[in-house]
Amino acid sequence: MKNIQLIESIQAGEILDRAVFLENDSTQNNYNKSYYHFVKYFESKAQLTEHDLVIAANFTYGWMPTILEYKSDDFDLAVSVINKAKHSERISDEDLLILKKLMNNSIVGVSKMLHFINPNVYAIWDSRVCNFLTGKAHAYKVQKSGLFWAYLDLCQKVAAAPEFEFIHRNHQEKVGYDITPMRTVEQIMFICSSSPIRY
Repeated sequence: MKNIQLIESIQAGEILDRAVFLENDSTQNNYNKSYYHFVKYFESKAQLTEHDLVIAANFTYGWMPTILEYKSDDFDLAVSVINKAKHSERISDEDLLILKKLMNNSIVGVSKMLHFINPNVYAIWDSRVCNFLTGKAHAYKVQKSGLFWAYLDLCQKVAAAPEFEFIHRNHQEKVGYDITPMRTVEQIMFICSSSPIRY
């Protein structure tokens, strides 16, 4: 609860003040190449299948330090959830748990897959972003769904700030293709993770 309140206390301007670091960062070039294709994979698909789920889980784990292990066999339920994620504002906590149980019990892995499926609604949540927001990134903390939801709310708050549009447009030009506001906000936090905004 304390960490959720910590994230909720962060103002959009505090994040946007760090956006200057986007201009000089070159560490994301390899990710940017893959990212474009991951998002494009889902963009044209109206309905997702088990085939898409398995492919998505595996390319998501190309961005993870661990090997993908399916921890449940609820593929039909998971397919239903990813279709909901593609077409809705947000999935429920129960839906998130279905995906988490399937994919290594990892909210981090699930957040990446959800972002690739619907980058307008979901942002990538990982230990670096958690560290930026809370000053700590213990595995038990990163895996808490409440923190993930609070983080998504913060991303929306930052993206709605009037001064964000200029930052977002500049970052898109640097990357070389259209990205969503959620991606730009996440990138600010990811790149600045060594200097936490809260402790």
